[in-house]
Amino acid sequence: MATDWVRAAEELVEELLEPNAAEVDRTGRIPDAHFDALAERGFHGFLLSEGMTPEILINTVATVISGCLATGFVWAQHLGAVRAVAFGDNADLRDRFLPRMTRGDYRCGVSYAGARTRPTLFAEPTDTGYLLSGTAPFVTGWDYIDAVAAAVRIRSGDDESVATLLLPTDRLDGVSAERIPLIAADASATVQLRFDRTPVTADHLITSKPHARFSSDRGSLTDWVNGALSLGVLMRCVRQLDDSNIDPEPYRHRLTSLRTQYATAATDPRAVYALRAETAHTALTTAAAAVVATGSRATRSGSTPERLTREATFALVCTTRDPIKHALLDRLEP
Repeated sequence: MATDWVRAAEELVEELLEPNAAEVDRTGRIPDAHFDALAERGFHGFLLSEGMTPEILINTVATVISGCLATGFVWAQHLGAVRAVAFGDNADLRDRFLPRMTRGDYRCGVSYAGARTRPTLFAEPTDTGYLLSGTAPFVTGWDYIDAVAAAVRIRSGDDESVATLLLPTDRLDGVSAERIPLIAADASATVQLRFDRTPVTADHLITSKPHARFSSDRGSLTDWVNGALSLGVLMRCVRQLDDSNIDPEPYRHRLTSLRTQYATAATDPRAVYALRAETAHTALTTAAAAVVATGSRATRSGSTPERLTREATFALVCTTRDPIKHALLDRLEP
């Protein structure tokens, strides 16, 4: 497998992802070849590889996303499931599923619906496991995944806990899926799931924690990793300027500065929020620059600047929590 993960990601982008991104956007379907290539090159489990650092992790994920947002969006959420299973409490489940997950033979999505301040997905303990009720508003990759690593809220008297369960999609009784049309990355097959007393056996429990501890453990690290989306969109917008009649160097310099700052911010929530806002805002203005530089051709549906504008808009709000939203609004205020 690759040892220089960032360079391996760049090669994958150059050879496969970027040349096909427009077609993925047009058809609303991610080719199997994209996931096969990620698996063949070890990307489904790369975050567990020896010598992994925050800089390598964030730059690798952002690079893949820069090649094809829809593909990267599905794949990045699989990485979240890999991390949950790899560091969860259930060793038997880990031994059973993690090797397949890291090979790319068993792809997963994620849902944090039960971990929210206002949870929407609940679990009722039973003698054999749990009964799930409620909704998971956004589950990405529904057409491509084998399971969902879902956080569900359990209430017992005044106590609340969050259980993370691995939900195999082929065994979910009492579940309905509604496709959500997206302005960008629509090929990611993002759905809303509704659960009606869906049974899940106890052996699919990844981990369970008091709600307060779950929130503190998840915290800024998840917010930091999720920032790879706007960083990847910005990277692609800057590359677009190479084909324009304006000087791309100021934009490239800003991208380099943001990448450098972001790689070291994982443990600083305030820095993460500020940098995510700045990166998303910069992606939007860089996409706008690409539109202006291209001229009237950018108004054609399906043009690359048009797609990047939609992707930059998507990055403004995707996986964005209130502190990031407020920081962005400060930047957008006249």
